[in-house]
Amino acid sequence: MKTSTLSALSAMFAGLTLAHPVEVAKRASGLSEVDITILQFALTLEHLENTFYLEAFNTFQLQDFIDAGFSEAFFENLQFISLDESTHVSVLEAAIESAGAAPVLPCQYNFPVTDVASFVTLSAILESIGTSAYLGAAPSIQSSSILSVAASIMADEGLHTALQRSSIGAIGSPDPFVTPLDPNSVFTLAAEFIVSCPSSNPPLPFTAFPGLAVSGQQCFNEVGIATSAIEAAVTATATSSASYAILTDAASNSTASNSTTSTSAAATTTAAAKLRVRQDNSTSTSDSSTTTTSTSTSTTTTDSSSTTTTDSSVSSATDVSDSSSSSSSSCTPPSAGSSIQLMPDVSSSKKDLKDVTELFVTFVEGLNIISVGVKIDGSSISSGMSVEIPAGVFGQVYIFITLVDLSGKSFSDSNVLFGPAIMEVAPALPSLGL
Repeated sequence: MKTSTLSALSAMFAGLTLAHPVEVAKRASGLSEVDITILQFALTLEHLENTFYLEAFNTFQLQDFIDAGFSEAFFENLQFISLDESTHVSVLEAAIESAGAAPVLPCQYNFPVTDVASFVTLSAILESIGTSAYLGAAPSIQSSSILSVAASIMADEGLHTALQRSSIGAIGSPDPFVTPLDPNSVFTLAAEFIVSCPSSNPPLPFTAFPGLAVSGQQCFNEVGIATSAIEAAVTATATSSASYAILTDAASNSTASNSTTSTSAAATTTAAAKLRVRQDNSTSTSDSSTTTTSTSTSTTTTDSSSTTTTDSSVSSATDVSDSSSSSSSSCTPPSAGSSIQLMPDVSSSKKDLKDVTELFVTFVEGLNIISVGVKIDGSSISSGMSVEIPAGVFGQVYIFITLVDLSGKSFSDSNVLFGPAIMEVAPALPSLGL
């Protein structure tokens, strides 16, 4: 399908979707404070994704994707994904307005995109975070009509995730379950890309965790958070603490029912198979210890209209090979049993860890929650923590440092000290009994 044909189809679908926000708005009258908070948070994320794609298409053209080794068909799929994100924004804005609230406006963003490869890689990560955000919020939604809309958007984001992951050489759906992610974790990850937001935006009742980064080889340009006070960028306050309490309570209740599944999944995981991907060395950057570590530092300045975070990011732009992309070198994500080094952002933590002798590295993926105990010297935790990746996690994995062992339990963000870091873990080849 040629680009001109695609543009005509996009215009047609844009016209067809105009009725959708109106229908959703009819269902949104009389929403609870919790539902409005969830919709505002969802809109915050959709604004981010929508801007991410619009900026990319203002920067890169079809030929840029072809030169990077991607197909025209993939480029066309990306345009439809961009249209989806724009429609999600319109639907959520209409629902919030019909409930009598002012929708949050787009923020200013800083995406670590240097070329087509880094754009595609980051898009796969963002789509997966979005899917996990909708799933994590679902148990807290009180309106059945809004739940249906949110579930529909979540399914769409899941389709985006599978397509994007496949395009960079990863398994599109490595786990039979999507990872539900709590609001504070999603907030922490999203705030990494936010420079400032309009002062008129209503505050969100979430707080960013102190950051955590993975040192060493990473294949998918995973986000490594190292940030102090990034929650200020989106004007987080305690004004809606009641709403957040309901959100977190609902999330805890829903996660508890998953503990049996988590234990079973961990027990049945076999030896990990190698997942081949490609990395473009010409755009990779390095520091004194490793060539593929992704880190960032933040400083904050405030004026009368907004709170601004200046973000300086170091990232490796990856071009991953499958039928629609190619490169000259390869990278294999770590698998179960591999050792990784975690670097917590101790400077942004308010916890006194001097007398702590053991912490837990908690891996969250799908319905798996697996903690690994690590003996530490609290006075030197800033030098990093080494841990082996446990069996039972694969694909896009979220890593936290927690105070307690959460294995097989419900995830509680009150136990989180640092995180989440994101990394790709090679999945095991399934045994189909053939």
